[in-house]
Amino acid sequence: MIKKVRSWSKDSSILNLIGKKKVDWSVFEYGSHIPIEFHIDFIEANGSEKIEVGKSKRIQLIFGTHTYDASLSNIDQRSANREALQLRYDSNKELKALMMSTFKSTYDYIAAARSKSSGSPKAASRSRSNGDSPKEQIKVPDEQAEYIEFYATGVPYRYEIKFITGNTTLLTQHDLPGIWWVNQGATLSAGQAEGNLWAPLKASNGRAMYHWDTMDEVKVGDIILHYANGALRSVSQVFEAAVRAPKPASFQSSGDGWEQEGRLVRVQYHALEPAIPLQRFSQALIPLDIDQGPIHTGGGVKQGYLFRFTLQAMQIIQARSADTAWPDFTKLSSVIDPMKGGELVEMEPIPDSDVASTVQIIQTYIRRKGFQFPDHLIENFYLSLKTKPFVILAGVSGTGKTKLVKLFAEALGATSTNRQFTLIPVRPDWSDPSDLLGYKDLSGAFRPGRLTEVLLEATKPSNRHKPYFICLDEMNLARVEHYFSDLLSVLETQEWHDGRIMTASLIGKESLTTDQDQQTFGNMYLPDNVYLVGTVNMDETTHPFSKKVLDRANTIEFNYINLAQYPDEALADDDELATQVSNSFLRSDYLQLVDVYGEYRDLVHRTTDMLVKINTILEEIHSHVGFRIRDAICFYLIYNERFQLLSEDAALDMQLLQKILPRIQGSGGSVKRALLQLMEVALDKSLPIQKMMDDPTEPNFKWNAGSSSEIVRYPQSARKIAFMLRRLEEDGFTSYWLS
Repeated sequence: MIKKVRSWSKDSSILNLIGKKKVDWSVFEYGSHIPIEFHIDFIEANGSEKIEVGKSKRIQLIFGTHTYDASLSNIDQRSANREALQLRYDSNKELKALMMSTFKSTYDYIAAARSKSSGSPKAASRSRSNGDSPKEQIKVPDEQAEYIEFYATGVPYRYEIKFITGNTTLLTQHDLPGIWWVNQGATLSAGQAEGNLWAPLKASNGRAMYHWDTMDEVKVGDIILHYANGALRSVSQVFEAAVRAPKPASFQSSGDGWEQEGRLVRVQYHALEPAIPLQRFSQALIPLDIDQGPIHTGGGVKQGYLFRFTLQAMQIIQARSADTAWPDFTKLSSVIDPMKGGELVEMEPIPDSDVASTVQIIQTYIRRKGFQFPDHLIENFYLSLKTKPFVILAGVSGTGKTKLVKLFAEALGATSTNRQFTLIPVRPDWSDPSDLLGYKDLSGAFRPGRLTEVLLEATKPSNRHKPYFICLDEMNLARVEHYFSDLLSVLETQEWHDGRIMTASLIGKESLTTDQDQQTFGNMYLPDNVYLVGTVNMDETTHPFSKKVLDRANTIEFNYINLAQYPDEALADDDELATQVSNSFLRSDYLQLVDVYGEYRDLVHRTTDMLVKINTILEEIHSHVGFRIRDAICFYLIYNERFQLLSEDAALDMQLLQKILPRIQGSGGSVKRALLQLMEVALDKSLPIQKMMDDPTEPNFKWNAGSSSEIVRYPQSARKIAFMLRRLEEDGFTSYWLS
């Protein structure tokens, strides 16, 4: 039976539930008024003790491992001939902050509605405290409603609380189900038929086995992975904990040396289709070194029955089995860590050895959508995003730049539908950051821009583990340095704070007028789960980039097109295969070279030696690079070495093409000499530079057509340099951006 009075309700079938409170403005200000119909529920939870009229009791609200102080007061309302029970935490700033961060969606909805009529939520609060007539209560639509559940603990005046946001219960670590692995073999079909697991108490020699004793630790709600014949074939949820029971008749053909008395656990089986072969995930589980887990150091499965497993391990398997349908009760990626004030714990990162296979999944997804991109483009795009969350895609119109961003995001579960992918077309009249970030209207209220809306969504505690992609389409229709300047500056303020990358605020709190705007937008920053990708064309309608922009981005070019590429019909008929990853798959692991220098000293030295050689050339035309570019190139090569996506020379070739050559432009002999010297680096051989200064028909120019069969060290860079040399010879001016 369900009891419901105003914002409170109770499903009497839920064990120990006192009541469920729909979140409204009172939750953020002081607590809640408890309807008289629910007084009896609190009295029962308090051991049948009733608070005297006019008295208060100190109570404790338990969330995970945190305990928050509050009070339960029986207010004397004699004029109304009734009692009024109130749960209050007016002075508990920590608890109020937890409520505001957890229920930010409700807070924002109500605050926006209140601001329209009163100027700010705080103004409305002051008017009530001054005796003015209260505002009409703003009700959040049921489809957007969030809730707090109160549970009895068996101790008077001590309640456990659970939060429900977006119709999803946010589990605390205390609530997490246990994860188990069972080896079944021949007993799988018997267990499925009867909906159970069974293991003996002891072997025939009277010896107990830990992998049988674990049956006693299984609790209702736990998740069990069922392994048989080389693959995971089912997953189940426990609905009855272990009881003593004789060996089921269906198990009689198994375990001849077992005792007949054992433990029986009742479960609900769900088939995993297709089954997940062991070799798909076993190597990724070895580094976890699960205590009494099922995987031995060689990647095989131990002999035994019921083994301990972990949520992290299950999520690794799920990430590698996107083609398998997992039931909803196994999808536990959003888990509240109470020690972090309500922040979500991310899924564990994908091991370095499995990044290449994840990138392959992305490539397969894109091909199944009917698109093909040049070899190693997806690997390059991934490494570029990992190095810095700002990438520029340049090239001829119609080559799939915008489509690449969209499909790459989709392959990782980020779509426009779930608001993790946003396309922002840039307008030619954009002249300052307000076009992206927002502006104050004539009334002084802040009107957020498209970018700000995405940043607010991405910084919600429930979203911090998800990647968000923003595609700035035709980014250089307006001058990037004008409208994007604040973002460029903030990118350089990245610092680690409590395991996350934070930046300086994008909007100064002092520049905002209303209290609500200051609270909502004043501390807004660029979170580490937002990735900015700009697409650009270079023609008479667009603007060039300054070195300030180029220093902060990897520039990937799309000018070499093979039109003789056709959709793969075999793949097109197949279902699309997307994957779900933690934001850590994309987020940078390093901000300063010192973070990684000790581990990759030799690679850093090899890369820096090459950059020193190149810088000597670039100094002659005032295009040399600084520490920012050195560090970025080193990070790119370190990620590549960790993930084994490209050869070291191929990775450095990409970086010369994307970080060095875009800086070069100009006319005259000094530019030509610098390009010829860079061609020597790319070809890894000496050239008759003085002769080439006078004769533009030397063989190196055939690189422009890609017609040379010569094997060179950095072919992509050599091809681009040859193109730039030809433009210099024909037009008297050259630039990376001329098409």
